[in-house]
Amino acid sequence: MREILQESSLARDIRQIYTAVSSNTAAHVIINDFIDLSLQIPVLGTSKINEKNSPEDNFKSPTTSSLMDIYAVTGYEYDNYPILCPYHTLLLLEDPEEVLKNMPLDASPTLVQLVQILTPTQSTRNIYVVSPTAKLEDMASLEADFKQHIPNLSLPILLSKLQHTQQYHQVYRIKELKNQYLEAITWLIRKDLVVQVHMYLILIQDNTSHQQPLSYENAEDVMTSSSNSGDKLKRTSHERAPKEVGDLFERLKPYMKGHNHIDEIIYREGISRRQLGLVLKYYRDKILIVYHY
Repeated sequence: MREILQESSLARDIRQIYTAVSSNTAAHVIINDFIDLSLQIPVLGTSKINEKNSPEDNFKSPTTSSLMDIYAVTGYEYDNYPILCPYHTLLLLEDPEEVLKNMPLDASPTLVQLVQILTPTQSTRNIYVVSPTAKLEDMASLEADFKQHIPNLSLPILLSKLQHTQQYHQVYRIKELKNQYLEAITWLIRKDLVVQVHMYLILIQDNTSHQQPLSYENAEDVMTSSSNSGDKLKRTSHERAPKEVGDLFERLKPYMKGHNHIDEIIYREGISRRQLGLVLKYYRDKILIVYHY
């Protein structure tokens, strides 16, 4: 061990990091005499349920619970620490040019590259609605700021279109304005004026009748199913489902309790949107689709 520490700078860095995080202190290391890092594990307290509180007071949203399950951190207070999953991205609170301009000259090249390549609008099939906590009292100031970033769009009109649940790409119909609409949704998210809505699946019992809140055509569009337009009015029952689709349906049934949204299901099971779309196509009479933010 002594010889390794004498010969290897990596070994010395690993020892320093381990020693620091083990004692709940920050580790400051410079990798390859170039990449400057300060690392520390957040101090987390164990979660305690107040017996005097009602069940509603101790309720955690399905999304929070499922993310905690993914990373096996159940029992800790993670409310103040965001958890990033592979299907997440980062949204800069300022324009990339502003962030880069304010970064120090010796900033890590990796960080600079990250700022340059972040793309928060990669999926235009996301669903957004006006946030129930949006602060719209000073609309004049919001409109003025919005016009500085997106001069060719109207903020009130855009917000009115986002009052109803729909995929964001359905909001804009003029392809020439696509980039401006993408810039607009970035601005709206930064200002906490809209929230993303996720699709959840609930298995319907055979002896229960429900009215699905989402039509089959819309569900298929959300999942970008491979069916052509000629088959889209075609009502195919689950009894005609191919064996591989039936097997996948059985595999996904544990997720159909309204606790895991479709992006998480796709990530956890390593399947494609097309595969999930086929399950929704053949088993639409057994699956209730609901939206929640």
